Amino acid sequence: MALTLSHAMSRLSLFHQNSQIHPNTNTNTNTTTSIHPLRFPKPNNDLLTLKTTTFIPNNTHYAPLLTRPRATAQPQSEGIVTKKGKQDSYAEARAIGRYIPMSANKARRAIDQIRGRSYEESLMILELMPYRACDPILKLVYSAAANASKNMGLNEASLIVSKAEVNEGPTRKKARPQARGRVHPIRRRSCHITVVLKDTSL
Repeated sequence: MALTLSHAMSRLSLFHQNSQIHPNTNTNTNTTTSIHPLRFPKPNNDLLTLKTTTFIPNNTHYAPLLTRPRATAQPQSEGIVTKKGKQDSYAEARAIGRYIPMSANKARRAIDQIRGRSYEESLMILELMPYRACDPILKLVYSAAANASKNMGLNEASLIVSKAEVNEGPTRKKARPQARGRVHPIRRRSCHITVVLKDTSL
């Protein structure tokens, strides 16, 4: 116990000696800084003055700048006036058959034979060909000819098949059960057929 107290007393004496040799030199000095006031530019009197102009109206009720020019009627292009009074620049009548339950390849086999032929000749070809696709195509040709004669006033004798195309439609998928738990797919295909008749006398 005596050794520990003597050791502590020796440490305190060394601390006091060091503090006398190296005194604390940190002093708080009050420094004052001078703040310059803000300097704003002097207002310009020329910018504050507003120039007013007087508006003198024309002899009419409205000013000339507010008047709108009248729309002039433009000459219409020559065309065919339909039954409803509308003007059609193209002498064409069409009929579209959608979702026909048939493959597009089977329908193209029959419709390729009437493309570019006259109306009467295409009817004769469709009636004599032994394809199942001839029946819906024949109905579309009749419908397009009726649209041309009744709605557009065209002569059926001067009509030709200017456009005939077949596009693929949606396919319904079914399943056929087979032996040993297997399944074979069934695809019910459909197509869209478009027939356009054009008047050659114009």
